[in-house]
Amino acid sequence: MLHNFAGNIEMYGILDAIASGPIEALTSENSTMVGIGMSMEGIEQNPIVYDLMSEMAFQHKKVDVKVWIELYIARRYGRSSPLIRDTWNILYHTIYNCTDEAYDKNRDVIVAFPDVNPSLISSALEMYPHYGKSTSRRAILREKTNAYEQPHLWYSTSEVIKALELFIASGNELSASNTYSYDLVDLTRQSLAKYANELFLKIIDAYKFKDVEKVTSLSQKFLDLVEDMDTLLACHDGFLLGPWLESAKQLAQNEEEEKQFEWNARTQITMWFDNTEEEASLLRDYGNKYWSGLLRDYYGPRAAIYFKILIESVENGEDFKLHKWRREWIKLTNNWQSSRKLFPVKSNGNAVSISRSLYNKYLRSES
Repeated sequence: MLHNFAGNIEMYGILDAIASGPIEALTSENSTMVGIGMSMEGIEQNPIVYDLMSEMAFQHKKVDVKVWIELYIARRYGRSSPLIRDTWNILYHTIYNCTDEAYDKNRDVIVAFPDVNPSLISSALEMYPHYGKSTSRRAILREKTNAYEQPHLWYSTSEVIKALELFIASGNELSASNTYSYDLVDLTRQSLAKYANELFLKIIDAYKFKDVEKVTSLSQKFLDLVEDMDTLLACHDGFLLGPWLESAKQLAQNEEEEKQFEWNARTQITMWFDNTEEEASLLRDYGNKYWSGLLRDYYGPRAAIYFKILIESVENGEDFKLHKWRREWIKLTNNWQSSRKLFPVKSNGNAVSISRSLYNKYLRSES
């Protein structure tokens, strides 16, 4: 099982395939040459996927995923409840049922901001004509293709938002569980990330209609959302930038090495160092992460640069200055990579209350 590229944080999987594929291989005509393993580029995401795949090495028959999930819930949270079982039943049939045959490399707008002239980006309706419903990425690509690498969307967002509502309600019983808090932050993050993708396309629509007031207000809403998501991610140790940087620095033998190792760690998750002043690396955002500190300190300011130039374009009646955007973005990136700013290594905030607040602020009307 490959499953993940670069340790990107994206809820994604095909549980039915995991529960059956290894058994089909072991009972195939060439079963004596079959082994079971995992070769992901990063593992600290989607615990349910790796839990099930690890177990399949010891299974001799296909697993009933619905039954397995009920046992998984009790094992992961220490107890179960009707609400949490209903939540996971929705997730099993949506997020963890990706059958569109497209591999998943997270290109959400927040963490992989489009380096493209906005006039080349399809409208929100063209991009996601069935937003909120189950949709095929391949079908969308047939309808319209352009230079904007579309974020992967293979499930009904409205169904997942319903699952989030149930998950938040389960907090009355499960909030003491650290794993519940992790999953709650992750599911809220996933829902808000897809909302942000749609919001970005609405900004582009307003730009094409030369509606400067709407571009300005929606851009600010996007930036506020990034700040709010950073606050959400700060609620759990599993979504912090600080430990990544500190672990790199701890490997150093002297101050010069410490600076170099921190620079390496910052570069790996942003823009790999083969860019020029006006040309971004082809491996920009390859190792993107939804980490508190990274959103507020890098992804938010980067989006703000793009929106500033977008607004100037409308106000002055000019084409979008793509080279200006690239110069300012690359300068921001180089400065951020060289920075020695410290970030928290311990979480802060109540996951249930913050998730509930953000659900009410952004998602209630979407469900």
